[in-house]
Amino acid sequence: MYTSMIFIMIIISVIMIVISISLLKRKNWECFYIEDEILYIPSLFVVKIPLSNIRNIEFRTFRSRGSYSGKIIVNLKNAKVIKRYFQTSQVAFFVSEQMVLTEIEKITPLLKKYYIPYSINK
Repeated sequence: MYTSMIFIMIIISVIMIVISISLLKRKNWECFYIEDEILYIPSLFVVKIPLSNIRNIEFRTFRSRGSYSGKIIVNLKNAKVIKRYFQTSQVAFFVSEQMVLTEIEKITPLLKKYYIPYSINK
């Protein structure tokens, strides 16, 4: 009986260590950013998308559990779709809609620079 509980605790500990290492090795805590013509979307593991493969990007904001969240939907040229949820790169107990829109506004000048079409749906 105790061996099964110990085994479960070991599995949970390994999962927590993997998650902690993946979060600690992040060099940038932004919700998403562009470096060297690659769009980085950090989630548990960072998704790297070359800008040349992006057809368009869609941002959505919505209310969930008393605060606001955002969703980035990246449509690629090979018909794949990548979706990730985000809130804000700031530490906050309550996230307002303006905070989510500020995160989106940080990346829109770079999208304009690389001529990537995007839309923001509220």
